Amino acid sequence: MIPGVYISAGGMIASEQRQAVYANNVANASTVGYKALTPVQLGFYPLFKKIGASYNVYIPKSAPAGGVKIVETFPDLSLGPLKQTSNPLNVAIQGPGYFVLQTPSGDRFTRAGDFTLDSEGFLCSSQGYRVLGNNGQPIQIQGSEINIATDGSITVDGIPAGQIRCIEFAKPERLIREGENLYSASQEVQQAMQPATRSSLQQGYLECSNTKIPTEMVRLTLGLRAYESNQRVISAIDESIGRLIDQIGLAG
Repeated sequence: MIPGVYISAGGMIASEQRQAVYANNVANASTVGYKALTPVQLGFYPLFKKIGASYNVYIPKSAPAGGVKIVETFPDLSLGPLKQTSNPLNVAIQGPGYFVLQTPSGDRFTRAGDFTLDSEGFLCSSQGYRVLGNNGQPIQIQGSEINIATDGSITVDGIPAGQIRCIEFAKPERLIREGENLYSASQEVQQAMQPATRSSLQQGYLECSNTKIPTEMVRLTLGLRAYESNQRVISAIDESIGRLIDQIGLAG
C-alpha cells in the first residue's frame, strides 16, 4: 500500500505544478503578445526508460502507473487576436516574427509591440529597452507624424527614420522565457534565425495574449479535482494502514 501513497503524492505535486502554469496563463490574459504555456506530463516508467526526448501532449497509455511528473512546458505559438489602438507607436506582428530589443544582458526578443519613446527620442519597449533596427542600432525618432510600413520601415514627417528589425526562428518553441515578456535564445537557436519573410507589421494595433480564459478555467477546475482525488486516496490508504496496525495489535 505504501507505493500507492508515493504515487498519489506524485500526482498531487504534478497537479500543483500544472495549476501554477494555468494560473500564470490566466494572470497574463491581458499581457500584450503573451503566449500561453501547456505543461507536459510524463509517467515515471517511460521517464525512467528515457522513452521519447520530448512530448507535446499527454498520452495516458504511455504512463502505466508508477506516478507522473511534469517534465516541461510547451508554448502555444498561435497568434493572439489583434486590438486596434490607433496609437502610432503600437505595432503588432502578423506572423511568427519577433522584435529585437537591446538590453543590458544582450539582445532579447519579444512579441509585444506596445512601444514608447524614451527621453532621448529612441523607440523602446514598455520596460524601457530600445528597439533595434535592421542596421543593429536603436531607432531614434524626431518628429510628429510617424508612419510604420508593413515591412517595418519608419518615416517621420515624410523622412525615412530606419526600419524595425523583425526576425523569425526555425524553432521558436526553443526560445527561453526570461520574464517581462522577453525571450533569449541559445547560440544554436540564434544561428537558425533569419529576417522575417512570413511576417508583416501592423501599425496602430497590438497583439493580445492568446490565453483562452474558458479553457484555462476548465483546466484549473479539473486540476483541483485531480488533486482532491489523490488526497482522498492517501487518506484511504492511511486509514487502511491504521486499521491493519490495530488488528495486528489485537491479534498479538
